[in-house]
Amino acid sequence: MTDLYLALDTATDVPSLALGSPDAPGEDLRIPSRRDLSREIERAVQRLFAARSAGAAQLDGVLVADGPGSFTGLRIGIAFAKGLCRARSVPLLSAPSLLGAAWTAARGAGVALAEYDALRGDVYRAAYRFAPGSVEVLLAPALAAAGSPVPLPAGYARATAEHASAAQLLRLVRLSGGAQAVAVPAAWEPAYGRPAEAEARYRANQARGA
Repeated sequence: MTDLYLALDTATDVPSLALGSPDAPGEDLRIPSRRDLSREIERAVQRLFAARSAGAAQLDGVLVADGPGSFTGLRIGIAFAKGLCRARSVPLLSAPSLLGAAWTAARGAGVALAEYDALRGDVYRAAYRFAPGSVEVLLAPALAAAGSPVPLPAGYARATAEHASAAQLLRLVRLSGGAQAVAVPAAWEPAYGRPAEAEARYRANQARGA
């Protein structure tokens, strides 16, 4: 029987969801704006199940995109994934959204650099080398200055937030170095990349008052 996973990538401005297996991930269902995510995510998941004539009881796991990325988007997506895993007693898996985007751009072969706009003149950046059945991290996901040098060989593929894909995340489930099981979902938090604006202002105010 084919494994069935729900995948969510809510790290970018256009969140995506998919329901399928690593070998047959299906198509992305995209929510036009992350501003609609909190009220649309449950309905989107119901639409995915209905399209496959399946239900949550058939899930073998939930795969969610890790950061860095949109603070609000990540929080909503990961909270939903945790709740579903707890309700159905299924494993939670994670993989960086940048890794999924890199896989999409490279079509699963060679080197790819993934960069998302992080505003303030910065990007979230990561680089990977794909080989049959495995992926090697060349640059771990991190915040970097936009346009700063990248120590990679010529000819690499480039990925942006437009390449982010929940369906392609599913391709990483059986890839060595790809999606990873989350040991303690309740305590797990994504790598946001930088503090949320409200938190950054709070820290600045605390520093000024110190």
